[in-house]
Amino acid sequence: MPAEFSVSGVYLPGGILLLLLLLPVFVLTDRALLRINFYQMMFHPSLIRMSIFVCIYSVCYVLFVG
Repeated sequence: MPAEFSVSGVYLPGGILLLLLLLPVFVLTDRALLRINFYQMMFHPSLIRMSIFVCIYSVCYVLFVG
């Protein structure tokens, strides 16, 4: 994965590209957790959703970038 890439002459970090690639993975994970009623057992579902995405993103960032 490149450290940075250019979009119309503007350099963006490679982490943004990884973020865009991981959105479908997160959506599939989120739908699977919704199907098994995982979020009904949690106190704050939106916080759990955000933390799941951060975990997926950070693991993939360490594996592919750093």
